[in-house]
Amino acid sequence: MSERLSLALDIGTRKVVGLLTKPGPKGLKIVAAEKVEHSTRAMYDGQIHDVVAVATVVGQIVRKLAAKAGVPLTEAAVAAAGRALRTFKGTAVRELSGLLELTQGEVFALELEAVQAAQAAMAAALREKESARDYHYVGHSVMGSRLDGLAIGNLVGQRGNEAELDVIATFLPRGVVESLQTVLSRNGLEMTALTLEPIAALSVAVPPSMRHLNLVLVDIGAGTSDIAITSKGAVTAYDMVPIAGDEVTEALSEAYLLDFAVGETVKRQINTKPEITFTDILGHKQTVASELLRETLLPAVEGLAGRIADRVLNLNGGPPQAIMLVGGGSLTPGLPEALAKAVGLAENRVAVRGRDAIAQVEGAKTLLAGPDAITPIGIAVASRDKSTLGFHLVHVNGRSVRLFHPGRLTVADALLAAGIAIRELQGRVGRGLTVSVNGALHIIRGTFGKPAKLLVGDQPATLETEISHRDSITVQPGTPGEPGSATVADVAPAAREKLCLTVNGEVHDLAPLITVGGEPAFPDRVLQDNDTLIVRPLRTVEDVLLHLGYDEPGEVKVIRYALQGETKVVRRPRYTLWLGAARCEPDTPVGSGDSLRAEPTAPLTVREAAGFAPSGEETIRITVNGRPYLLPAGLPELWRNGRQAGPDDEVGEGDQLEVRSAGEAPMFAHALAQAGIALQPPPGRTHLAMRLNGEPAEFTTPLQNGDVAELIWE
Repeated sequence: MSERLSLALDIGTRKVVGLLTKPGPKGLKIVAAEKVEHSTRAMYDGQIHDVVAVATVVGQIVRKLAAKAGVPLTEAAVAAAGRALRTFKGTAVRELSGLLELTQGEVFALELEAVQAAQAAMAAALREKESARDYHYVGHSVMGSRLDGLAIGNLVGQRGNEAELDVIATFLPRGVVESLQTVLSRNGLEMTALTLEPIAALSVAVPPSMRHLNLVLVDIGAGTSDIAITSKGAVTAYDMVPIAGDEVTEALSEAYLLDFAVGETVKRQINTKPEITFTDILGHKQTVASELLRETLLPAVEGLAGRIADRVLNLNGGPPQAIMLVGGGSLTPGLPEALAKAVGLAENRVAVRGRDAIAQVEGAKTLLAGPDAITPIGIAVASRDKSTLGFHLVHVNGRSVRLFHPGRLTVADALLAAGIAIRELQGRVGRGLTVSVNGALHIIRGTFGKPAKLLVGDQPATLETEISHRDSITVQPGTPGEPGSATVADVAPAAREKLCLTVNGEVHDLAPLITVGGEPAFPDRVLQDNDTLIVRPLRTVEDVLLHLGYDEPGEVKVIRYALQGETKVVRRPRYTLWLGAARCEPDTPVGSGDSLRAEPTAPLTVREAAGFAPSGEETIRITVNGRPYLLPAGLPELWRNGRQAGPDDEVGEGDQLEVRSAGEAPMFAHALAQAGIALQPPPGRTHLAMRLNGEPAEFTTPLQNGDVAELIWE
């Protein structure tokens, strides 16, 4: 094909239009145009159902245009029905090292991961007999990104622990594309550009300079009514209604028993003739006024208008400023008025636009004059300004992949189409290890992975490397980093600290108390994710004894009992402790080289609880006027809980103790007799001075072991 000539084909439900164009003084010049209607219903709702029949019609047009051009036609730009487009949202999340800045390539890879998430969302939403492989990825737009949960405008150059990115991705069914490709291939044509019918119509009927207005473009064909909405300088929505002109034709055919083709011919004449003559399927010839035919079609027309109005109001959130109708179906009698009423607009705000709505295009004004000229001219314009979906055939690891994408294509586009996981290319950081050490959270990061190797031909490439038709791409997947790993001692160095000391005469070399998940462990124990680690270095006497297996060495038993009816409380430690030669407590600090002794504390006896010396002697030793003497002790009886008890019996919680006299206890008078002191005073003496342990005493003052008595006549 001449470099300056381009073929555009509008393969519609009712007819096929072909344009041969080249750049012109005003923008685009139509060199030649052909229009051929399908002789059968080979297409329904914009989808090819009879490939052979459609290919035959296309062949007629291509041959006529090739003859006019004087050169073979081998390439063509086409459009897919707007109903075929599907969009899905996807989100990608990636853990970061927190140390390195995110590069442009890493952010781009995150975008592609989000696209694959959108593909997964599409796969989940498809019917049972469909899969994501039945759709071509077309393109995507970034909706937003976050760093550590906070919204951020651009991730490039940022540092953090987690990055997130959202996209909205667009897909086309492979069946739609493949059927178009087959029709072209049967006529020796290669698809060089693909656009969507509503996008093509919008590009010429509502140029960017008009998109600040809230406008609705409705492209009404034979099978579908495609909708595009603009506002504030942008296209805000695309949608479609799966009914159009054919439904009106079918209503007319049913009312008058007409063959579909006859009904279509009658419908087209309603707006131009006062009455129309036709023959029904029974052979009856009828002549009916156009006004009556219009009334017959009114329910179907209002039904179509109502369906379109519902979608417009729902997408736009209310009536737009104006509605523009294009496509052959827009000429349906009474449709503009019915749509204006259904949407709630004045009739002059809904208009059918034809060739006059397109600027900077010249040629074929006779053949392409009405509203059905908008879409084919839009396809031609889009193919010239490169706003179509480019078509490339490439090979990824030896597998053929067909790509459709606006503008330039990259290695990333090829990998997405081939179903290769982008995440695996980046050699992601190994999974982190999270453990709790004495209640504090510790994270041990994994190692960095090795990125994939990409080649285009035999040259190194990146995800953003541009590719061309028939390029060969080789992918060697990246290697993920090793997961984080650590031992007990790695996260708690104190686990290796040892204490060397002597306990009850034996030398011990003691490590800290270590548990993982409540179970005893050693310093070289390899930790698992979410392990709970407790490390207790041996700091006190109690720590050491616990480590050696002593049962609750710090326990103090509290014993409450009554003596002679008076409540007594005794605190009895489980062990009597010495650190070196000094008594100590369980919380006394210890260090290497210390000597520790721990002896079980004897139980509380009746003798001790009653306050008697533990000697058990039956005599007491006293001193009288400097000379020692022995006197009978006169020991009392000890009773516990109403029964006589031995002095060494153990006292328990709540015991009742009594001390009862068993004989005459020694008194001061006995000391007088033992010393042989006469009771009669010597001559000249009248007063006997008696002192016990330096204090005045009486004859009845009791004596105890070790007492010192003085007896002097004064």
